[in-house]
Amino acid sequence: MSSSPLVDPAGHYARLGVAPWASPDGIVAGYRRQARLVHPDVPVTGDANAFMALKQAYDVLSNPERRAAYDRAANPPQDDSEPGEIGPIVFPDVASPPTRHPRWRDLPIAVWAGMAVILLVGLVEVGRHLIFAPGAVRREPIPATAREVPPLPAAESAPLPRDPVPVRLAGTPNFYVVPASTPTVLWKLDEAKRSLLPSGQLPPFSAMQGVRFDKVNGMVEVRVTETANGYVEAGRLSPGDAAAAARAWCTYNSGPAPANGEVLSRAATGGARLSIDNRSGQPAVVKIRRGDGAVLVSVFLNPGGAAVVEGLPADAARIEFATGEVWSRACRAFSAGMRAQALTDLVTLETLGRLAIPPGPEIGLSDLTDQAFQLP
Repeated sequence: MSSSPLVDPAGHYARLGVAPWASPDGIVAGYRRQARLVHPDVPVTGDANAFMALKQAYDVLSNPERRAAYDRAANPPQDDSEPGEIGPIVFPDVASPPTRHPRWRDLPIAVWAGMAVILLVGLVEVGRHLIFAPGAVRREPIPATAREVPPLPAAESAPLPRDPVPVRLAGTPNFYVVPASTPTVLWKLDEAKRSLLPSGQLPPFSAMQGVRFDKVNGMVEVRVTETANGYVEAGRLSPGDAAAAARAWCTYNSGPAPANGEVLSRAATGGARLSIDNRSGQPAVVKIRRGDGAVLVSVFLNPGGAAVVEGLPADAARIEFATGEVWSRACRAFSAGMRAQALTDLVTLETLGRLAIPPGPEIGLSDLTDQAFQLP
């Protein structure tokens, strides 16, 4: 808000953004509103000089006596007016500058010339990219010649298994095959005919090294052996190394989620029992092993769940547990975020009686690798 210099010569009202007839509460509100913008601690809009001027204006206008003196100095009584009478306020006429919409013909010739050059260069680049493949001379597309492809026969130089177990081709994997409703075909190039011929099928989650993306055909060229490459449709692949492919396979084959207290495996019986409380906030699986490492029993617990496992042998045993997300029955492990640990010492189940996950600080723990925990 701006005020006429006749009523606001020092700009105090304008700095607070209020009218000269604003109430005391309005003065306070205007000061606080402007201070939130120009205070030096405010990012972007903070201004120390503006804040000092704002504070000076507030000091004058918030004091009734100083404000009255400021108003009297701004509007001295005319000779022909009564004392205390407010004379007419004269507002200067402000002429609006003539405006009109810009016209194309007003642009300088240099601007027109620059626009023409940019348009011409753009057309040339678009045409070049449409005609030539990036980094290569134009070539005809390589057509695929078969819709249905049988599994790779055993006589091929790079045999692939017929079962759905994932395979790992040559090289360092950076892609893996995603599941699909139809088989994923591995193609090979017939140089003489410039055609792609079916070479076999790749099971889901097979890992491979992609070496080049063929934009013409939407294919990824992959290493099949140390000396031969093949092609796989880009839409059938997902970026990821061998570990990512293995985790994806475990998640895909996780099976139904276990119930709290479900015994996942059992290989021994006895008269001991063990109560288990899962306080970790994540699903947990507890494995009880014999001293030689064989699993006696494994049990699943929901976050905050509890279970009593009965029929355990009374012998000394090793207790392991793991937490994570999405238990995979196929992999006997969590598919994501898995952390496995084991009690440092062997325990006698008959005397232990109760176990908390995670155990208290008085119980020693050691970390386990995922592979060690997965061992049957």
